[in-house]
Amino acid sequence: MGSIKVKLRQGSGTTQNIYIHFNYGRKKNYRYATGLSVKKTSHWDAENNSVKNVNAEPDSNNINLDLSELLSFSRKLLRNLEEEDIPINSHILKQRINQFKNKGDDSKESVFLTDHYKWFVKNFETQPRPSTGKPLAKSTLKPYNNTLRIIKDYETHLGYRLVFQHITLSFHSEFIEWLQEKDYTDNYIGTQIKNIKTVMHDAFERGLHKNTNYQKSAFTKPKEDVNHIYLTMDEIEAIKKIDYTKRPGIEISRDLFVIAAMTGLRVSDYKSLSSSNIKFYRGIKYLEVKTQKTGKIVHIPLHKFVTEILKKRNGQFPPMIPEQKINDDLKIIGKKAKLNEEVIVERTEGGERVKTKYKKYKKLSNHTARRSFCTNAYKAGMPVIDIMAISGHTSEKVFYNYIKASPMERLEKISNHAFFK
Repeated sequence: MGSIKVKLRQGSGTTQNIYIHFNYGRKKNYRYATGLSVKKTSHWDAENNSVKNVNAEPDSNNINLDLSELLSFSRKLLRNLEEEDIPINSHILKQRINQFKNKGDDSKESVFLTDHYKWFVKNFETQPRPSTGKPLAKSTLKPYNNTLRIIKDYETHLGYRLVFQHITLSFHSEFIEWLQEKDYTDNYIGTQIKNIKTVMHDAFERGLHKNTNYQKSAFTKPKEDVNHIYLTMDEIEAIKKIDYTKRPGIEISRDLFVIAAMTGLRVSDYKSLSSSNIKFYRGIKYLEVKTQKTGKIVHIPLHKFVTEILKKRNGQFPPMIPEQKINDDLKIIGKKAKLNEEVIVERTEGGERVKTKYKKYKKLSNHTARRSFCTNAYKAGMPVIDIMAISGHTSEKVFYNYIKASPMERLEKISNHAFFK
């Protein structure tokens, strides 16, 4: 249980400023400046937390009334936060008390979106989110921080800071238009809207504002399907067969990519693989991995491509190298494997639909591996529920976004079903 005490702190001259001290855990405390004061320590009644009724303190009645209201609210606030199991910290306490002091005076509202946004990211970097029961994954922190940077850039463009009440449907359309002028894609813009909605909702649930514009159906995040590439099993095998013994750096990138394409693991998971992840069950050799993003444990049978890589490396996984280095090497690897098929990438940039032609190898990246795993497993007839158990997807809707089989490939798969036999 937390506790509250009132203490004096030296101000100018003999003046003593009145502070409310919150204690809500081991080495967890917060000192709130009430803005009230007494002229001398001797004028303070520590037992009753009040100013003595002396001639030298003519405003003692008003000070005591304000302090009594603040203390009553603070005790109730601390109790409610504990009962609701909301993480308590100085940010939340200050925001709630300031709102209480400023009640009925909207002109005093100074709860800035970026202030709570920064708290949100910092707090949930280590603390579990109420909606998921887990902290933000490292892979999720980067896009959240990108959104914070973009909001600050937009505030510079506007010439003022955004408070919660600014997040309206007008803000939604004007912000998107500003982002489109910078030639961002619809999906990238959609990520910014999604992150803002998440932070706004967190602040709403904590009672920091009553603005529900972000919940309206028109406050949507732009989204479009982009025809990302995947590699077929033959293409993966072509990459695997190339001899890179004289270029060990590129060989590491190639081996890491093939392992990812045969396991469906995210970069954040396969970069920390070691021999301790290899397990055995009734003659089955498999990987046991606790995924960073969801915290779930997945079990993945070892594909022969992975087994061959481990055998070549004396049972050890390749050492992890920077993701950007892998992405750069993959362009070299793909070109060497003659992945020259022409692909057309169509997306909305700056509000306009743009089509661009590429050689397939130029679009290779770390994430192509995970997408290839899901698509190849699907084409091979593996039940979706089993693929999701390996890939860690919790939503079929999200999972099917990874399936990049063409209509004819889907037709071929469907035609092999027992129904058509």
